[in-house]
Amino acid sequence: MDVKERIIQKRKELGLNQTELAKRAGLKPPAISQYESGVRNPSYEAMLKLSNALGVKVDYLISGIETDKDYLLDPMSEVLVKILSKLTVFKKEEIFNYILLTTGQKKHIEALSSDPKQYSKYIYEQYFEKKLPIDVFKLANKLDLKIIFGDINKEAEAILFKRNNTIILDSELKHNARIKFAVTTLIGHLIIPWHTDEIYYYRKKGKSTLLTDNTEEMEANSFTTNLITPPEELEKDLYVFKSKKASLTELKELAEGKYEVSLTSICNRLVEQYNDRFAVVFSDCNNKITKTFSNSIELKDIGSDIDKRSMASELLKRQSDVEEFKEDMVRATTWIENAHDNEYVYESSVFNPEYKSLLTLITRI
Repeated sequence: MDVKERIIQKRKELGLNQTELAKRAGLKPPAISQYESGVRNPSYEAMLKLSNALGVKVDYLISGIETDKDYLLDPMSEVLVKILSKLTVFKKEEIFNYILLTTGQKKHIEALSSDPKQYSKYIYEQYFEKKLPIDVFKLANKLDLKIIFGDINKEAEAILFKRNNTIILDSELKHNARIKFAVTTLIGHLIIPWHTDEIYYYRKKGKSTLLTDNTEEMEANSFTTNLITPPEELEKDLYVFKSKKASLTELKELAEGKYEVSLTSICNRLVEQYNDRFAVVFSDCNNKITKTFSNSIELKDIGSDIDKRSMASELLKRQSDVEEFKEDMVRATTWIENAHDNEYVYESSVFNPEYKSLLTLITRI
């Protein structure tokens, strides 16, 4: 049984339909539908909301391990928890530092929290004084973390060796935004205290960062997203789109100019912030939809043909040698299931000649 099956099982045990679960969790019904169909996995934040709504621990949704009221502890762990509850803060810190020592960990920053986002917040405020863009190589230098490019046999895009305080990036990794995301994610594994493995991989061969059901990968992704696109700053920049249609050319300027991240990253954050208005679609030169990102808009299924009425279809016919954008109003039925015939959406699409792929951003009017 995997994540999607455990969500379905617990939802049915509670006698809830997808809409009722969505309301209880503070999510949208299409998001629940995508989680349960396996189109995409919940983010770490969504997993927290789902666990609360279903009355289970996050670890159960991810691993299937049942817990009692709070935790499933062996006798020694239970005794340790009782002892710790009686100790002073100073004694707890001594024990914490000893645990780090015995597990080969280091206390890289002064922040201490069980929430990965708090580590991002601390670094953003204390190391960068709330100034953007985040320079991850500067951060790595502050952490005495060595970053080198090397041949890692395409095993992954990047590997962290914690004991050596070293990240090896695949020598074929060229795009700055992708390098930034890879390095930041592995830094997350480095500084989050309970990430105790000696080696961590970023985008391991055959694996997807979006479809991961590994708790630590989800936490590291959450750390990364909240560090390189700080919520408090991004919300101000995206507020204009609360009532305005979005253009990929405008968002690209924001992504590359202010945050130095990929256009896809900014588009996904826009969907997260205003999920009733926006959705993202990825498609390829085989004229097929390959991936979607939407929390409340019911898009056409993955594997569906790109509608000939779309801007994406026009870009695909030309397949320019340079990046090309095209945007206009199109009928909602071009991209959305069960849309009304008289409904329109604003489509902004871009063709990437390097990957021979298309990114489409839908604004529901």
